[in-house]
Amino acid sequence: MAIPPKNALYFLLLVSSFILGAMADLALSCPSRCEVELQWTLYARQIGGGANANQEEMVHSVHPTTGFGTIVVNNWDVLDAPLPNAAIVARARGTHTKAGPAAGDWFTSLSIVFEGARFNGSTFQVMGITNTDGLWAIVGGTKELSRADGTIKHTLLRATALENYRQLDIRAFYTPPAVNANGIAAQ
Repeated sequence: MAIPPKNALYFLLLVSSFILGAMADLALSCPSRCEVELQWTLYARQIGGGANANQEEMVHSVHPTTGFGTIVVNNWDVLDAPLPNAAIVARARGTHTKAGPAAGDWFTSLSIVFEGARFNGSTFQVMGITNTDGLWAIVGGTKELSRADGTIKHTLLRATALENYRQLDIRAFYTPPAVNANGIAAQ
C-alpha cells in the first residue's frame, strides 16, 4: 500500500525536525570539548638589573626625555606568592616596548609558560599596555590551556630601584584536551 504524497511530506517534516532537535541537543551538551573557567592569582617578579636580572633593554631610545622606542626583553618569574623564595609557577617571556610618551605607555606581548604539576608546558599568549596597574588580554593558549581567552588584571604591589612585584589576577576560559562522557572536562 502506497503512502499518499501529503502524508509522506508530513512524515518527512516530522523526521527532519526530530533529527535537527537531536543535533541541537548534542551541540548544546558539549560532548567532546567544553570550556573551563580559571581564576587564579599569581605574582610576576621583574628584576631590572644585577646578577639575577630577568629583563634586558635591547633597543635603546633616541628620545631621552620619553624613552619612546625602547624595547626590553623579559623572562619574568611568575610566582605563587609575592616573595623572593616563593615557588615558580611559570615564566613570562616576551617583550615590552615604550610605545608612547607617557610614563606608562609600555606595550607588552608575552607568553606565560607554565611549569610544575598543574599546567606544565601549557601557555597563555598575552598582550596589552603595562602601566602601574592595568589589564592584559589573554588571546590564546596551548596544551591544557588551548583556545584560551580572558584577562589578567595586573597591579604593582611593590617596587624598588631594581625589582617589582606585580599581582596577576587571571580570569580565563580554555578548552581542555579531554572531557568525560558527561561533557565535563577531565581534571
